[in-house]
Amino acid sequence: MYCPSCGADARESSRFCPACGATLVRAADADEYVGKTIALKYRVEALIGEGGMGKVYRARQLALDKVVVLKVLRQTLLSDERTVQRFQREAKAASRLNHPNSISVLDFGQAEDGALFIAMEYVAGQDLHQILSREWPLGEARVVRLVTQVLSALSDAHGAGVIHRDLKPENIMVERRKEGDFVKVLDFGIAKITDSTDDGPALTRAGFVCGTPEYMSPEQARGSALDHRSDLYAVGVILYQLMTGLLPFESDSAVGFATKHLTEEPPPPTRRRPDARISPGMERLILRALSKSPDDRPANAEAFKAELLAVDKERRRADAAPRRAQPSAVLAPLPRKSTGGPMGDGRDTTVPGWDNNEVTVEATVRALPGVLAPLPADTNDIPATAEQTDSIVPTHSGSGGSGVAFFFKSLTILLVVAAVGFFAYYFTYGAGSGTQDLPYALPKNAPVPGATSSSSAEVPLYDRQISAGERNVERAGQLTLDGDRAFQRQDVGLATTLYLEAFSLSGDPELALKLGNAYWHRPNPDVQEARSWWNRHLREVPNSKARPVIEEHLGGPIARPAAP
Repeated sequence: MYCPSCGADARESSRFCPACGATLVRAADADEYVGKTIALKYRVEALIGEGGMGKVYRARQLALDKVVVLKVLRQTLLSDERTVQRFQREAKAASRLNHPNSISVLDFGQAEDGALFIAMEYVAGQDLHQILSREWPLGEARVVRLVTQVLSALSDAHGAGVIHRDLKPENIMVERRKEGDFVKVLDFGIAKITDSTDDGPALTRAGFVCGTPEYMSPEQARGSALDHRSDLYAVGVILYQLMTGLLPFESDSAVGFATKHLTEEPPPPTRRRPDARISPGMERLILRALSKSPDDRPANAEAFKAELLAVDKERRRADAAPRRAQPSAVLAPLPRKSTGGPMGDGRDTTVPGWDNNEVTVEATVRALPGVLAPLPADTNDIPATAEQTDSIVPTHSGSGGSGVAFFFKSLTILLVVAAVGFFAYYFTYGAGSGTQDLPYALPKNAPVPGATSSSSAEVPLYDRQISAGERNVERAGQLTLDGDRAFQRQDVGLATTLYLEAFSLSGDPELALKLGNAYWHRPNPDVQEARSWWNRHLREVPNSKARPVIEEHLGGPIARPAAP
């Protein structure tokens, strides 16, 4: 006996395949066709599968000694004209296809007992459902290789006027070859032929729903007229499943699945499976393919394939880039020459940013200490500046006159530095800021300078609570990704704008962390704004791993919120 899963010779006494371990069904005694010859051409060797319409066998074409697949319609269905027409439609649809990734139909005929059969090429491999069950998680690169081949087969089918209508992992065979996975799309049993030359009877009644509920497009679940974009929706479901190991919707009934495809938006894959490695581009493409309206999906299979390859190219480019240029939402380190202000001493410095990825935050916190000089917090830090300045004035030994001249020169420099420091402190923390009492932590709900207390609209965004009615988490997520990319390009101004808009739609404390980082890295650092955003972050995440780094930047500890 040959294993129906992998095709290996499993011998006649074994209950399990010695090659893949699959359970073997000894059908030789019970099945009417195993061991027999059909139409004087095909000797049936083993039962491979079974469905509502018939059985699938591995057989050998006697004339060529070639292994083939025979799909035989059940005897009990021969009297059902609609089923017979559908079976013939499958043979006709598949025979139109001439693509390496589509199953090839070799023959169509009738057995000696009147049963109809289709002979197709044999693929020694596993279906995609088996691969998902045994090998998930699959790498994104492998998913792209698999699905681009599916799309190539669909492009050829759609060009021939054939819509599959029942695309699912069980109908996608994968053969392992030297060059990698090789895909064959099969089972066009409910395929629709759309050209005008097909003048046979309609095989589905108006409003009749056919297909597999888990993979149905909304228009298919509704019983509406279909075009090729219905198959693209099914590809979106398959992509979602390949990346997450889960279906976009869960239900315990066919009606429940259909209802969800019609009425609910699929949750983003990264929300369903946060531990899965899914690139932002892949997630956007999946959600686009799952759009309720066909017009919002990729235009056709070729366009879908091109977008998928572009996503893969972007991912590979990001993987090949230096680690400092992260492709995801992680803020990349942004090099900037400090200019002698609060940023430090004029040396080139690189300051990593933070993200809500705990591993990244921890790595950043470990790497950052010592990179930047602490920010002066009050006038008590001015002598330290004077000490630095004094160290650049050479000391001389010699005559008294030289000593007196050196003394007055040093005194003059100290007075100038003290005056500059005083005015800088005054304008930063004094008349305009309203934060003299707490240089490291803003009071909650501090108003914008010059704002009236009665105007809630003028409460600064970093002290505003975002109400449920204002929230749009999906839009905020997209703005955050765009802001991360702008930050990586060192366009800090654009990144700040995008982060602000995202925060106004979500109130996410991790965005407060990013905004503090963005204001700190502006060409002219807005230290006060950075401090305010960092304080907002630490109010909501008191145990943030970024706390030590923020405190080092700001030059002192930040009080934790009092326990309730």
